[in-house]
Amino acid sequence: MTGLSVGIKILSELIEQVRFALLIVQKREWGNNSVSSLAFDRAASYYGRTRGKPEFVSRAITDSLIDLARLTPASRVLEIGIGTGRIALPLLSRGLRVVGIDLSLAMMERIRDQIAPGARVRLAQTEANALPFPDTAFDCAYAVSVYHVVANWQNALREAWRVVKPGGYFLVSYGYVDQRAPYGVLHRQLAELAREYGITPLTPGAQSQEEIRIELEQLGDARVVEVVRWNDSVQPARVLDGLAARMVSETWLIPDDAFTQIVPRLRSFAQATIGDLTREVMQEERFEWIVINKRC
Repeated sequence: MTGLSVGIKILSELIEQVRFALLIVQKREWGNNSVSSLAFDRAASYYGRTRGKPEFVSRAITDSLIDLARLTPASRVLEIGIGTGRIALPLLSRGLRVVGIDLSLAMMERIRDQIAPGARVRLAQTEANALPFPDTAFDCAYAVSVYHVVANWQNALREAWRVVKPGGYFLVSYGYVDQRAPYGVLHRQLAELAREYGITPLTPGAQSQEEIRIELEQLGDARVVEVVRWNDSVQPARVLDGLAARMVSETWLIPDDAFTQIVPRLRSFAQATIGDLTREVMQEERFEWIVINKRC
């Protein structure tokens, strides 16, 4: 390769990097919502250690995202709700470039200490309903366990769809809960108790994967892809303690005075229903994508 061609290649790469970086500063206005999305500032200190998955599961998620969206190092990828980077960091380690948005600066600050030198990542604090990017800016957009905490989530889905280029992909994972396991049982009871105080639903966004799939079907052919299924053990007492400590977003909309009354009742329910709260219980886990391709 001649010196001139090398120079041209370097210049073109610099131009592309600048163009890519400029996507971050293009703002779009949006109307106020009567219900706000939930920011995860309060969860930044513990989110990574409480939401981690086994290495083989993390690897399967990364592989599936690359395969299903046909990603290459040249692809422009957007993560909606990047949080502490548990999905994005493995992509970065494989040489992909990722733009991440989140409402929580505290969550995104956790990413900085984990980014390897040379990783191609840009971060922006913004609402999923108002993505600061031009139309068709990305080859792929994805979101994992996000839309249940996003107000006006239907519009947010369309915002993500807007920034995906023709031929690109949009992938959403809602999050699976084994309804027979302690978290599923206690979560349902928490919702029942909250209803007594006029609090429903517990989060401002989508209430099920099926709701999201049906909404995406209006945009194109949305299919559900199971990536991995595994079993894990959980101690009911730890699940209960996590709920009592408000470590999950489903507890955040419950007023303090109501919550102090709900927690003892939830403990009594757990003891009566589950029995020994210190005994390890097996629960099924799974990870699924809803995948939609933006046809050319």
